[in-house]
Amino acid sequence: MRTSKELQTGKAGEYLVCADLILKGFVAFPSEQGLPYDVLLDTGERLLKVQVKTTSGARKVPQRNKDTLAYIFNVKRNGKNGKGRYHDGEVDLFALVCLDVMKVGYLVTTDMPDTLNIRLDSMRGSYYDEDGIATHAKVLELKETHTQTQIAGKLGKQIAVINRMCKTGYEPHKTNARYFSDFARDAEWFLKL
Repeated sequence: MRTSKELQTGKAGEYLVCADLILKGFVAFPSEQGLPYDVLLDTGERLLKVQVKTTSGARKVPQRNKDTLAYIFNVKRNGKNGKGRYHDGEVDLFALVCLDVMKVGYLVTTDMPDTLNIRLDSMRGSYYDEDGIATHAKVLELKETHTQTQIAGKLGKQIAVINRMCKTGYEPHKTNARYFSDFARDAEWFLKL
């Protein structure tokens, strides 16, 4: 059973979504209780059912070397203890709300995985894979004039890491991770749906 604080967090997210959509020039209002969506959006062209998923802040996500922060949304689950799933046609859009930064992002239902970890814009460049990409670029730049030991000392990395990066054909791990700002939408986006 959801606690009073969880219910209030959810309601705050719903109202923030309504305010965001109204400020974009649309008509939006909370739905009735018991429906599979939280907000009804009138774009002037059509009605869209919006399911709101709200988090009060970022949570720790285990990484290789250290924990990092991400917004985590369990998006395709509903009902008591998240045991239910949304069915086709029940929801047109998901609105993702981060209350700590008062931001809303949107995705169409077909683009949603079961769980979504979204990176914090304030931590851009500090995630493990991003650090690897940046380090590799520096290694390539320095390897013409420095030894691997000098590069390791200069970059504060282990020699084994620098050695691996200096090998021909090495490619740093690239992820398809996304930041919360990737989900920001303008009014035109809604009209194209």
